[in-house]
Amino acid sequence: MLITKNRDLTLIQQSNDKIVTIACDSCGGIGSSELDVVKVDEEIVGYFTARVCLFETLAFRSKPLVLVNTLSVEMNGRGEKLLKGIHRAINEYNEAKFHEEFLSESVTGSTEENIPTLQTAMGITLIGEKENSKEKKKVESGDILVLIGIPKVGYEVIEDESLAQSEVISFSSLKILSNDLKSMDLLPVGSKGIKYEVGVLEREHSLILEMSDVKEIDLVKSGGPSTCVLAIMKEEEYHLCQKVIKEPATKLGVFL
Repeated sequence: MLITKNRDLTLIQQSNDKIVTIACDSCGGIGSSELDVVKVDEEIVGYFTARVCLFETLAFRSKPLVLVNTLSVEMNGRGEKLLKGIHRAINEYNEAKFHEEFLSESVTGSTEENIPTLQTAMGITLIGEKENSKEKKKVESGDILVLIGIPKVGYEVIEDESLAQSEVISFSSLKILSNDLKSMDLLPVGSKGIKYEVGVLEREHSLILEMSDVKEIDLVKSGGPSTCVLAIMKEEEYHLCQKVIKEPATKLGVFL
């Protein structure tokens, strides 16, 4: 058994044709508890925390199998709301139909029933499986990098929920990028921002990105809970992308 790392995923090679993927994410200080810094309903917290793990897994073209939650709050009350948000994320993933087999809403996990807590905290672990034959397509000079969605964090994520047209990338748009447009690589933007993730892609593909003039995008801002995704594609795919994807699609540059 071989265990390796790929970006934010842990990979377990158990056979020549299957790879087990493990994604995890945590969230603290966001909720309706006394000491929470960002005040928001726990359902939103559960939704976006589960979403991060699902996006990281799906961007790697891995199929989600089992979701585990670790809630540092009681079940009756805050825990129930967190689970409602987790189920919402699972439902949106299933509705997008990435795979024929759906992810079960019957998640396993744990809550804190012994000690009263004054701050919301939770973690998610997602186990997935990928066929070893599904390798990434080779990225070549002339391929472009596109940002789908807008980086948002904290209250910005909450405010986006009330917009007529969300600027946060959806499961359905991620599926279009992965299955229909057949992007060569997908990378959800994490807390270190777009500029950092561009560096990751440059090192992995041994290419340099010639950046476009994109003053409207903050390149060092946290991507929050996977609010936006970087996609490498052909120039012709970008024009189609702008037509079929609802969220903002910004060309960041071309690889040299």
